[in-house]
Amino acid sequence: MAPAHGPTIATADIQAIADRRTAAILAQDEAAFTVDLDPDVPDLVGGQQRLFRNLARVSFDRIGYRVETVQTMPATDDRITAYVDVSFDHRISRADTATVGEGYRWTVVREAPGAPLRITGVDGTPYDGAGYAYARDYPAPWDHADLTVVRREHVVVLADPATARGADRLADAAEAAARADIDTWADGGPPGTAPGFVIVPVADRDTFYRLYGGRTGDHGEESGLTYALRTIGPDGKGHFGGSRIVLDTTSGWFTSPNPRRLGELLRHEMAHALVTPLRNEVPNQDQPVWVVEGFADWLSLRGHTLLGTDELYEARTYIAGNRFTGRLPTDNELYQADTVGNAAAYELAHLAIRRIEEIGGTQAVYGFVTAVYADPAPAAVDAALERATGLARAEFETDWAARVHALLDA
Repeated sequence: MAPAHGPTIATADIQAIADRRTAAILAQDEAAFTVDLDPDVPDLVGGQQRLFRNLARVSFDRIGYRVETVQTMPATDDRITAYVDVSFDHRISRADTATVGEGYRWTVVREAPGAPLRITGVDGTPYDGAGYAYARDYPAPWDHADLTVVRREHVVVLADPATARGADRLADAAEAAARADIDTWADGGPPGTAPGFVIVPVADRDTFYRLYGGRTGDHGEESGLTYALRTIGPDGKGHFGGSRIVLDTTSGWFTSPNPRRLGELLRHEMAHALVTPLRNEVPNQDQPVWVVEGFADWLSLRGHTLLGTDELYEARTYIAGNRFTGRLPTDNELYQADTVGNAAAYELAHLAIRRIEEIGGTQAVYGFVTAVYADPAPAAVDAALERATGLARAEFETDWAARVHALLDA
């Protein structure tokens, strides 16, 4: 949009800049990529040169800049400034199922009539929604630091300098986890899931929470976060074409002497990413967290014997303290600050998915999860649960609670 009076900057002129930058990436021409930048702005050219080199290290099936909105500010002299929201449309090879977008806001200036347009600032597309500083998945790792990129058949690792030394080792562990999750789902799960995974290791909490949207509503205990990226275009509305898995390499999952721990974390986060393409975004209605997290634990711990291990320690403590209500965990319980209550809710959600499997088999789990990801409305979730188990929600809760007590009562 533009002011009602005064000079403006045409959207076509901005798109011409975007097209030049896209062509420069495809031609691997760094000079052309930076030619429209203001060289007098400190760190701007250097930061965009780093971005260009990072993008060259990643294999994309599609890549390009697309102008979305241009807001020309009222001019007080011959200088005209526009704030331009640009989508960086991209699809990482063997990971994304559709093209996704990262939102940039370019500040574009024309110093005088007839002068060339110059980009004087690059930031993320602002968003005022609760919990995120930016809605459009900015900054990505390629905006953040020089990347070391390591590729395996089902995995691409985007490591910054602090995590580059361990990138090969992480890629090997991630490939093993990816094969396990993909192979498990392939044994009866429906098509349309992610063919691979993008892993982003970081070594500090600020970066861990800042990437892919500047998350502000952190809970302080996560070691991995999986971000779902929206598919671009009118046909993609409400769908997700990819995920990015951010991992904190300083967490106990990485430093534990138990070699199984890292694999469990990777499989859990990959379980989220695996089924993200099956998810429909419904206004004001997210998928219930007990299904999302219960399924991720179910897939990551397939084949593990839980009794006699510490996997259910918090749930056992929770029950011993008479805190178990016999109801499926709420979103608030799964995201509570109390570490015992939080972990217990995860374990109880896992046991709920296991109970669905005990009643209806693995196909019941696949069908239930797929249905919930397609339609998260409470009535639809209850109907999917009844199809999977033959039990209405209240009946299932009674059955599951009895199973929990049988497993965990002292």
